Amino acid sequence: MRMVMLGAPGAGKGTQARLVSTKYGAVHLSMGSILRKEVAEQTEIGRSIRGTLSKGDMVDDGVVNMIIENQLQRYESVILDGYPRTQLQAQHLDDFLREHPPELDVVFLLELAVESVIQRLSGRRVCERCSKTYHIQFYRLQQCPCGGRLIQREDDNPDTIRHRMEVYEAEIQPLRDFYKDCGLLYPINADQSVEGVFAEISEVLDKIILPQI
Repeated sequence: MRMVMLGAPGAGKGTQARLVSTKYGAVHLSMGSILRKEVAEQTEIGRSIRGTLSKGDMVDDGVVNMIIENQLQRYESVILDGYPRTQLQAQHLDDFLREHPPELDVVFLLELAVESVIQRLSGRRVCERCSKTYHIQFYRLQQCPCGGRLIQREDDNPDTIRHRMEVYEAEIQPLRDFYKDCGLLYPINADQSVEGVFAEISEVLDKIILPQI
């Protein structure tokens, strides 16, 4: 399968993508993780995008398109998380997959209100060693069980989150319409438990998508 996981920052795209990857065997390609790795390793790409990421702005289309093209030539069954983020990126992906099949099977849109996004992200902490995420509401220690220090990402402060949401809201409507017109879009209520969201996604995959492949 080839699928896309859309949604606002903090809607749970990464969590759901990992669950889907485990159950269905698709490779989870997280654009955010790929870009943050470039920054952490101080690669040429990383140095050029550090400021952009810290402000919550979008990385240049040419950079993310190139990264995804390289990954899609390595893996056939994938979950794209954090890409595409604009209609132009979606059109580029569609054109690329027409020349390098298989094409997309499904696009999930995790829907979550802005205030819920702010609450989730402002309390998120990430282990600087293993990258596992926690929330201060449920995990109050300053250290991950692996021994790594828990830190707040630069783009997880409330002001940056609101800016990220403004960027997201401006881009998601045309992207939603694009995939709806393609017949690939399945909205999912993300304002529920992780298990509830995953159950909705699994039902779509098991009853609608997989029987067609």
